Amino acid sequence: MPLTLPIFDLDDAVESIKNAGCVLLTGPGLLRYRGVPVQRYLRQQLLELAKPGDIELYYEKESLFLFSGTSARIRVKKKAKEWLRNLWADPDFHAENAETLRLLAQLPVHLIVSTTPDKYLSANLAARAIQHQTGFFVGGNKEVRKVAPPSMNKPLVYNLSGSVDDHESIILDYEDLYKYMKSVLDIGRLPKGLTDALCDADKFIFLGFELDRWHTQMLIQLLTEILENRDKFASKPNYASDDLRRFFEGHFKIAPLDWEEQDGFLCDLLNAFRAEHPDLARRTDREYDTRLAFVRQYLEENDFTNALNELESAALNNDDKNAVTLLKSRHADFAENQDALHPDTRIAARNKLAKDILDLANAILQSL
Repeated sequence: MPLTLPIFDLDDAVESIKNAGCVLLTGPGLLRYRGVPVQRYLRQQLLELAKPGDIELYYEKESLFLFSGTSARIRVKKKAKEWLRNLWADPDFHAENAETLRLLAQLPVHLIVSTTPDKYLSANLAARAIQHQTGFFVGGNKEVRKVAPPSMNKPLVYNLSGSVDDHESIILDYEDLYKYMKSVLDIGRLPKGLTDALCDADKFIFLGFELDRWHTQMLIQLLTEILENRDKFASKPNYASDDLRRFFEGHFKIAPLDWEEQDGFLCDLLNAFRAEHPDLARRTDREYDTRLAFVRQYLEENDFTNALNELESAALNNDDKNAVTLLKSRHADFAENQDALHPDTRIAARNKLAKDILDLANAILQSL
C-alpha cells in the first residue's frame, strides 16, 4: 500500500509563514566550513587541538568521542567552545554561508529550532540588527529558561541542544548524549512559550539533518508528540537504503522537498513570500557587522555579563578599557539593587545600561 505523504505547496507555505504557522528546524548540516558541515569539521579539529591522550577514540559515524576521563572531557569541551566562537570571526565561514544566512534573515518565520549548540543563527540576526529573542535547552535539575511567545516581528531562535556559552551543553561523547536524551525526552523541560508555538504551528521544515542517525530520530520522535498530524518536510534527506527511507517516511510522515539545494528552496520560498507580502519580508540592507553581533545577542538575552566581557576583549586603549570598567561597575550595582527598585525604574535602568553598552561597542569598533 503506497504511503500518503503531504505535498509541499509554496502558496500554502507563504500563508503559513504570515500566520506564524511555519517552523524551521535546522540540523548540523545547515552551515558548512571548507565544504564540510561545521559540526563535523569541529570534531576533526578537536582531534588535532586536544591534549595528547585526552581523546582515546573517535566514532566518526556518530560524531562521538571516547575521552580518557572527566578532566579530558572538560578540556576538550572548552576547546570546542573556543573554536566555535572563533569561527564566527572567520571571513571564509561567512563567504561560504553568505546566501544561507541572508535568506534565513530575510524570511520572516517566527520560530527557528536549531539542534546544534552554536549561536550562529541568532548572531546572524543580531549582526543585521534584526530584533529577536533567543533561548536554549537546559537539562538536569536546572531551572527551565522561559521564552516569550515568538512572533514575526520578534522571532525566537531556540537551541534545542543547549548553548555553546555553557560548555557542558556540547555533546561530544556517549555520556553527554545519554544525559541530554534523558533530559530532553521529558517534554516538561521545554519552555511553555516554545511548546505553545510548536503546538500552534501547522507546517514544519527540516533543513540540514542526517536522518539516518538514531539520536536524530529520537529527537524527531520527541517532536512528533507535538507535531503529530502536522505537515512535515525535509530538504535533501539522505538515507542509507530504500528500506530506511520507507520506514522513516512511514513512521514520521516527513515528505522530501523537491529542491536539490536548500538555498534554492529558501530562495524560492522567500520570493514567493515577497510576491504576496512585499512589506513583510525582512530588510537586510543594514550594514552586516559580525563583530557587534555577539554584544547585541547577549543584550537580547539580558546577559550583560557576557556582553561586557565581549567589549572588554575588544577594548585596546586605556580610555576604552576604563569605560568598560565603569560599565561593569554600573552593572554590578544594578544587579545587586534591582530587586529593590520599582518595576518601571528597573526597566528604565536596564534599558539605559543596554544602550550605553551598545554605544560603547560602536565607539570601540569604529576605532579598530
